[in-house]
Amino acid sequence: MDKPAYNYIIHTSPFDTQTLPHFHWHIEVIPRLTRVAGFEWGTGFYINPVPPEQAAGYLHDTEVDLTAQPKK
Repeated sequence: MDKPAYNYIIHTSPFDTQTLPHFHWHIEVIPRLTRVAGFEWGTGFYINPVPPEQAAGYLHDTEVDLTAQPKK
């Protein structure tokens, strides 16, 4: 797959509690390379079949045009 679909999740601090000094926000980018199956549905954990070295190489070789406008 040249351009796999992906999901991204933004984790922020809870808004219905007091300030938490240990909480930080972060973004998860999850490529959709396979279908969700029993393990994922049952546990909420997702299996990534791509070895980390291969993923790092792909990300390293990816060129991003920062001047491009987002598609509407």
